[in-house]
Amino acid sequence: MHLIRVMELKIDFMTKNPENSAVPLRFLRMGEQGLLAEVGWGIDRTANARVHRLASALKRQAVAGILELVPCYRSLLILFDPLFLSRKILQDTVTRLVNNNDFEETPREGGKVVCLPVCYGGDFGPDLEFVACHNGLSPEEVIALHSREVYPVLMLGFLRGFPYLGGLPNIIATPRLQTPRKKVVSGSVGIAGSQTGVYPLESPGGWRIIGRTPLRLFDPFRAEPFLVSAGDRIRFDPIDRAVYERMESNREEAAVPASSSIPAERPTAFFTVIKPGLLTTVQDRGRFGFRAFGLSPGGPMDSMAARVANLLAGNAPDAALLEMTLLGGSFRFERGAYVAVCGADMGCRLNGVPVRTWSAFSVLPGGELTFGHAGSGCRAYLAVRGGITVPPVLGSRSTSLRAGIGGYNGRALRTADLVPFGEDYGDVSGNRLLPSHLVPEYPEEIRLRVLPGPQDDFFEPEGIQTFFSSVYTVTPRNDRMGYCLDGPPIRHRNGADIVSDALCAGAVQVPGDGLPLIMTADHQTTGGYAKIGAVIGPDLFRLVQARQGTRVWFVRCSDSEAVKALRLQEELLEGILSVLAEGKS
Repeated sequence: MHLIRVMELKIDFMTKNPENSAVPLRFLRMGEQGLLAEVGWGIDRTANARVHRLASALKRQAVAGILELVPCYRSLLILFDPLFLSRKILQDTVTRLVNNNDFEETPREGGKVVCLPVCYGGDFGPDLEFVACHNGLSPEEVIALHSREVYPVLMLGFLRGFPYLGGLPNIIATPRLQTPRKKVVSGSVGIAGSQTGVYPLESPGGWRIIGRTPLRLFDPFRAEPFLVSAGDRIRFDPIDRAVYERMESNREEAAVPASSSIPAERPTAFFTVIKPGLLTTVQDRGRFGFRAFGLSPGGPMDSMAARVANLLAGNAPDAALLEMTLLGGSFRFERGAYVAVCGADMGCRLNGVPVRTWSAFSVLPGGELTFGHAGSGCRAYLAVRGGITVPPVLGSRSTSLRAGIGGYNGRALRTADLVPFGEDYGDVSGNRLLPSHLVPEYPEEIRLRVLPGPQDDFFEPEGIQTFFSSVYTVTPRNDRMGYCLDGPPIRHRNGADIVSDALCAGAVQVPGDGLPLIMTADHQTTGGYAKIGAVIGPDLFRLVQARQGTRVWFVRCSDSEAVKALRLQEELLEGILSVLAEGKS
């Protein structure tokens, strides 16, 4: 029965074009809100041109219900609202566009050409000599070969604004470092196998670094934050060190002085951080529309608890609030406020008096809220009526720690920070309690529903059986990017590597060690490991509230079951809002 069910699932979600069509087309699932459309079998410019042509066609169609498009080497991730747009209608729309007579036209050069000045060699390019020696060339020949091409930007991912470029001459292809560097400087130009690219941010990395550009590929405070987009082309222009230093100096002088998300003036309504806790950040719904540039949405890890906290506080569900992890902070309110606390029970106290979690209440001027270690769960949320009002960056107040943007200057809160909040109190007053039957539990054993795909066919049948029948445990290796689990290894058919494609929250990657790695809020936007399935959105709160040692079971889920669970979650939130509006809490 298991093997028959696997075959049924693959048939249901794979579409072939008519025999007279030259375009391969395959549909794969990425959770209940994602559809991967593959239009090629490898990394080549023809397949990549199809990806961008399909993305452009969908944008022109303006299909209601499509939320975001993420182009990759040979596939397009289409994120959609399944409560508004069915997967079947979306697949039919894509098939019609791909089968259009002019879809397989000869690829035309599109996008803009961006010239990147590069200082090759020396401490800017510590691997230039190795690349030359590995290929039997001189450093000057490597520079000439690398800079003569115009490279198409096939996709962006890994880091915010990191361009994966096609067209590297095979004669200078060089393998990655055996041990990645702990720090690669922003602007470094590297080679990895037959790929070349540019690090937009400081990061660990294993590419062979041959030079550095003084230009910033990603600057959130620039009118155009990302210097290049997928579909653009890049040309490298060799410069000497003197020119590099002059350009870098000019860049620093021209930098926008107000490039900060710390309030410029002392706010009129704020609370002071007495103790920040282990990891306390500002989060709102998230930063959407930038996955195609390598920037994930972020937002609260437990979106359900965050939304309820805002509802209890009298805010819109996507207002900015605080997320605390494992150990909460202490805060003194310099002005009266109405607040709500939800999520993990961190022993909240108001002026030393215990306060129930999943409730809302008033704090008088000078009042102190204190939180301790989480007794159950691991993430708590503090919402303040009016929302936290740090300046938005790229349309969101959420803190992206890896990008260093949003929230309180792109970082976790520190002692003595002044956190501003809105002054519109409305008519909310008195204590409000979420009915006890609606309060979630955070047990030491959880079951997570998983929608198989997109690469479940990369695993042996016994590997899939292992995944769905074994108990896994949460390891210490978990953060806002993802959760690493320990347990029986899951067997691949022929290795873990795939042609890199898009990721979303809930995606279950299985690297070469066979152990599940589940993506969460700050996940990277692309990845090169096979994904056996995706934890459905309504179940993610169970995972992100799970502590080290929590036992995890995976349960197979169908697409219709996942959409039903999503609908029930939205109905629950609407019901909570109705109860609060009627004053029945």
